[in-house]
Amino acid sequence: MHRKTLAVASALLVLVAAAGPATAATTDPYLADQWGLAKVQAEQAWTTTTGTGALVAVLDSGVDLGHPDLDANIVNNADADFVEPQGTCTGNKKNGGRVCTQDGAQDANGHGTHVAGIIAAEANNGTGVAGVAPGAKILPVRVLDADGSGTADQLADGVRYAADKGADVINLSLGWLTGQGEVLNIIGALDPVYAAFEYARTRGAVIIVAAGNDTGPLCAEPAAAPNVVCVGATDPDDLRSYYSNGDTTMTKNFVVAPGGRGGLFCDEDILSTYLRGADTFCGPANGYEAIAGTSMATPHVSGVAALLASQGLTNTQIVGCLLSSSDDLGIPGSDPIFGAGRVNAANAVTSC
Repeated sequence: MHRKTLAVASALLVLVAAAGPATAATTDPYLADQWGLAKVQAEQAWTTTTGTGALVAVLDSGVDLGHPDLDANIVNNADADFVEPQGTCTGNKKNGGRVCTQDGAQDANGHGTHVAGIIAAEANNGTGVAGVAPGAKILPVRVLDADGSGTADQLADGVRYAADKGADVINLSLGWLTGQGEVLNIIGALDPVYAAFEYARTRGAVIIVAAGNDTGPLCAEPAAAPNVVCVGATDPDDLRSYYSNGDTTMTKNFVVAPGGRGGLFCDEDILSTYLRGADTFCGPANGYEAIAGTSMATPHVSGVAALLASQGLTNTQIVGCLLSSSDDLGIPGSDPIFGAGRVNAANAVTSC
């Protein structure tokens, strides 16, 4: 596993849309390397919808707001930073000369930019990669700092903010370690997060959460919350990625999506946008990187959810469609490893 494999999803919180459907032939130079996009049949779905009109909130480390493969799809709000809500401050407090300027959810880590690209990187722009829903808009909400850490209160505030801004889909490629999150839930530390989830759900949002990278049998918190979609990861061979959590309870809205193998070969992980200027290990160019994790599987599902939202489906209908239209993997029927199966964008937009 290379050094970025577990990224954010396993440990954190301790603490212009396209004018119409894109054609299958795009001008994005790295499209052929996006095996995950092919697995979920995103290009086939684009003949029906690219996600135009859908808004996806990415609650993460922020997004590289000026990235040329994302900027046309970003809705940047100055007050969307819950890590440093005052923004960038200069001057001295003592003499009253300190000035703070809110500057939006600018990424300082890279993880959030990677997630955003999987969802809605621009297609047919002659640059980089394409997202599952390249016509959708991204609402970056910063709830994780430069080290990829945040708090339950920051997460809860971010969820409520996204809901109030009208997000159709809320992507959470983050979580607590298995065991740690369960303890926090028992002592009530996650109550604000659960309440925020319910608030967002009543306002029409679909909440998509990473299952965790602990090879655990259960969806880690907060993917274990009621009414969210918990997402596990698969590799290029449609096997469970070794690090991915599952759902032995068989009670969750559990699906899987491409997350990468997490081994020695970069082309077996998920290529997407990345923070420009940041150190990379597998990136073919500045601003791009290949990473593995349930963090990467989750935005594939959020992208499909955005395609469905653009067709006018409600959040409840979207969840039902994700489950019913997925490709069955493993033993026939729903199971603890693959849940309802690997999401299929083409099936979803044509069958629901």
